[in-house]
Amino acid sequence: MEMSSNSECFGCGRPGHWVKHCPNASGTRGRGRGRGRGKACYNCHRSGHISRDCKEPKKEREQLCYTCGKAGHMARDCDHANEQKCYSCGGFGHIQKLCDKVKCYRCGEIGHVAVHCSKASETNCYNCGKAGHLAKECTIEATA
Repeated sequence: MEMSSNSECFGCGRPGHWVKHCPNASGTRGRGRGRGRGKACYNCHRSGHISRDCKEPKKEREQLCYTCGKAGHMARDCDHANEQKCYSCGGFGHIQKLCDKVKCYRCGEIGHVAVHCSKASETNCYNCGKAGHLAKECTIEATA
């Protein structure tokens, strides 16, 4: 198979040869034009390759807290918990699981979620919200 004059090597980006015959290849085949070229490796911080192909020993990366982004602790132990935003009420200082303003979609009451609902054994219609029947048996017309 011949290489067309306007084709470029996927390893170095230069025309005239295939990646398998590239004089600049590091022994691994590229996955796209200039694999790692111009970007620093996350492992050794040098350019020319990506961290997966790095010859240096793999460095352990420190785990960061998801709440504040700092190292040394996990989100559940974070001192910045008052900065956590609740996805249910939009307030700060707690998460949805601990929100006292959360509304149960099963019974409609405030203060708990459906998984903790005491009325879990009751079947509610998704159409009208009333207990005792399913949406396919509902006599009230669905509103979309």
